[in-house]
Amino acid sequence: MTGVTAGLSSKLALVVDDSAMQCKLLSVLLKQQGYRVVTANDGARAVVMYIKYQPDLVLMDVNMPIMNGYEAAKRIKALDKKDNLCPLLFITSLDSEQVYLECIQAGGDGILVRPFTPELIKAKIKSIQRVSDLYSQVKSLQQEQQKDAELAEQLMSGVIESRNFARDKIGILKKAAALFSGDIQLTALSPNGNLNVLLGDFTGHGLRSSIGAIPLAETFSAMTKKGFSLNEIIHQINQRMYKLLPTDLFLAATFVTISNHDKSAYIFNAGLPATYVFDQYGETKFQIESCHPPIGVLPNLIKDVGLTIVPVEPTDRVVLISDGIVEARNIAGDMYGFNRFERDAREALVQERNNLTEHILHKVTEFCQHVPQEDDISLIDIPCSGWEQKQRSNTPRFESKQTNHPGSEENVSWQWRLYLTGSRLAAINPVPIAMSQIQELEGRAEHWQNVFTVLTELFVNALDHGVLKLDSEMKSSPQGFLQYFKEREKRLKSIDKGFVDIELQCYLMPNSGRLVIRISDSGQGFDFDSYQSILNQEEDEADEACQKLCGRGIKLVYQLCESLEYFNNGAAVTASYSWQDE
Repeated sequence: MTGVTAGLSSKLALVVDDSAMQCKLLSVLLKQQGYRVVTANDGARAVVMYIKYQPDLVLMDVNMPIMNGYEAAKRIKALDKKDNLCPLLFITSLDSEQVYLECIQAGGDGILVRPFTPELIKAKIKSIQRVSDLYSQVKSLQQEQQKDAELAEQLMSGVIESRNFARDKIGILKKAAALFSGDIQLTALSPNGNLNVLLGDFTGHGLRSSIGAIPLAETFSAMTKKGFSLNEIIHQINQRMYKLLPTDLFLAATFVTISNHDKSAYIFNAGLPATYVFDQYGETKFQIESCHPPIGVLPNLIKDVGLTIVPVEPTDRVVLISDGIVEARNIAGDMYGFNRFERDAREALVQERNNLTEHILHKVTEFCQHVPQEDDISLIDIPCSGWEQKQRSNTPRFESKQTNHPGSEENVSWQWRLYLTGSRLAAINPVPIAMSQIQELEGRAEHWQNVFTVLTELFVNALDHGVLKLDSEMKSSPQGFLQYFKEREKRLKSIDKGFVDIELQCYLMPNSGRLVIRISDSGQGFDFDSYQSILNQEEDEADEACQKLCGRGIKLVYQLCESLEYFNNGAAVTASYSWQDE
């Protein structure tokens, strides 16, 4: 063996030939091409040299002692790393079809038959090296893409999904088919205490499928925290995905709002497998199929398709799954399917109630029998209670008389007003707009969640009972609530008159403040005097009585506010909310 160095930056070639003269000749030609050269005079030695030096090119004779070139080539190719391509060029005096076939079968990337001119071997080396260089460039690009994917996965898991609400209570299963999952799971709490959940599945999997992940997460989280309704969030996300995503990329998604206040789940399934509502015994109460094309396919949502609303109990669970679960295949090509999922989910909820995600993953893995995963696997297990946050109550005073409003015009720090009429009442939700104004002027604070609740309850009462003239007694049962919601949507679509007037006044004092909320509507009002005696009853009795009169909203507002005053025969209300700076 001889080794000649032509420069530390040059490539290294391994020449294998039992002829010292041939080794010397080939070494000279290779050095002229900028290679450093090491040599071996038999196949066994060539394998040892390959392991030691990891050359960039191998020139291999066919007929040699101890181990011939075919066997040496097979062993070298078996040792060749997946991230490294070392071209192997056979050099032989044998010129036959059989020799060509055996060279290719042994792993050779080319063959030269003696005798040949120096120009021919130089040309052959340049040709085969171009292939090697191209492979190296592709590999470098793959490594860069891998790093980008790792960074994106860290961003998704470490930044976006780490902000999810109640991660310790909501079960999430996420198993990617590639490094980066095209599935996304988001949870956020609305200021009124409702829980919003999203399971999304972008087209395909891998880095490309994640183009819309960040704007999707930001829109979902920001709009939920500002108190927008699920319908408004879905509409906004659809428009953003339609403008942002390429035509061949879209988002299959299920959106869910769970409201303890309404004892209902609002579900919108756009292209994902069925959403399940299981009771505490693992029995399927509801199975909500996809009702809409995937998000981002159409510029606007289909008008006649809306939310599916189902009643839920605190012990129920809403479970969302991606198609990666039901379409997982075993070695025989059979799919896991819905029947197996329902059976295994029932088993998990009965035997391991708080371990549904791990149980399903175990069952899917067991079923697939080590068959490579074809698609991302995702599941979200949502308990219908246990994630609520308590709201702080003020010391309430209930008023029902025509008196001066709290505060003084001279001391007001700022004032804001929004007057909505006719069809604008159906098109605009003023509560998030009002909350945005409050937070821009006074900054973010935890007590604004209470203000959001007060604004929501008072505005909904004004719109539903004042303008739309809906009867609250419809909401006395889960089935009645569904009828109430459908009737509300029907009346909103045809609304052409009526108004709701919202006015905010803020009074700032040292280390404290007071927000006065005035809302009036075009309705006929209600018997507000009845509340004076009702709200002083025991809590359970008061809740029941309030429900019969006008829902639980007034009782909740009464608990949160410093004072609550109805006037103008109940068609107008003033609520005063105070806070202390922390």
